Amino acid sequence: MEKSTLRLPLDKVILYCMFLLLPLDMINGILLTNNIIFPISISQFYKTIILALIFFRLLQYPKQFLLSVTLIFLLLIPSFFQIIKKISFTHLFPDFIKASKYLIPIYGFLFFRIYLKKHSSNLVFKLINISYIILIINILLKHIGIGYPMYEFGNIGSKGFFYAGNEISALLLILSSIVSFNMWNYNKFYYFLIALLNIIVSLSISSKTSVFGIVLLHVLIPIKRPTLEKINVKFFLNFIITVLISLPPLIYLSWSYVKATNIYNRLTYFYDKFDFLTFMLSNRNIFLEESFIVYIDKYSFLEKIIGVGQTNYEQLNDFKLVEIDGVDIFFTYAFIGIVIFILSLFYIGFQAICFSKFLEKYRFSNLVFMMLILLVFISSTAGHVFSSGMAGIFIGLLFSLFYIKNTNYENEV
Repeated sequence: MEKSTLRLPLDKVILYCMFLLLPLDMINGILLTNNIIFPISISQFYKTIILALIFFRLLQYPKQFLLSVTLIFLLLIPSFFQIIKKISFTHLFPDFIKASKYLIPIYGFLFFRIYLKKHSSNLVFKLINISYIILIINILLKHIGIGYPMYEFGNIGSKGFFYAGNEISALLLILSSIVSFNMWNYNKFYYFLIALLNIIVSLSISSKTSVFGIVLLHVLIPIKRPTLEKINVKFFLNFIITVLISLPPLIYLSWSYVKATNIYNRLTYFYDKFDFLTFMLSNRNIFLEESFIVYIDKYSFLEKIIGVGQTNYEQLNDFKLVEIDGVDIFFTYAFIGIVIFILSLFYIGFQAICFSKFLEKYRFSNLVFMMLILLVFISSTAGHVFSSGMAGIFIGLLFSLFYIKNTNYENEV
């Protein structure tokens, strides 16, 4: 009894702290846009405090705590090697901050896993809804002449008062997936209104990733993922009908909006300049080729195995990263990092599939599985998903949702 009394306040403190994540990201964006730069941004400092609180919370769970310590140590191995190689400690703190971006989703998942197993999900959904509203308002502010453009050249798109424009698409996709999924189960009419709002917001961002992801998300949510025992004609028929009804008007409206803005000029300029693959990947395939040459020519044999750390990776590539999460992880942490990355995704996918066998009890399991596939796909073409400082906590939250039980379902697994 005494333990549970002590646990509840800390859980609530951590969760309430997360309500300030996006407001502080806004303040951080205003400061950075006006060239007011600190050694560590207020947003990074605040997230470090939250990570420390989560870390302290995990002390009561030896296995999770040991996992957390091990992950930090493994991702800092290349940084420790660079200390020996260069006899310099200057890169260690920046490497720690940048490595924490990859760990935030994992720590977030571990925290919310504990929280959702012990407490009501009401406060968690309040965090999601309030964060969603803050994000939506920020992006739509552009339509009344407030906020910052996604692309300075041509004043195209919107990112509100946030600085990291590339991370907004991932955050919108994560928050809108949960809000839309809940709305689909609550009221179908409101679901379509929310879907329309999300599409308008994604078009306002003016990112190929955001538009494609949001449209695909809202086509998939109404479709039930078939089990291995129930793959039938009815499922495929429903899928085809949904696609045929939904996609044509969405494509027409989206294209009409694009042609009426400067986005069209930007798209046609880059489409004429590059081949189709380079256009779709926004030069990432070229950056990949250049980074691979650096990996072959400038990494020592040991560095090819353990990586060089984030700071050294950026310096070796003239600060032009590939911006594909799996690739950047490999070039930064080599086989250590990519194994951790793949095992983490495999664990979430496996858990989601297992929980989906009891869908009446764990209704979010299919959403988690669908979003895992979608986020992996997007991170493989656009990046700044699993390494997103803005979206990291919310990725961990999303992946933990299959622990929410339907209280009306009494059968135990």
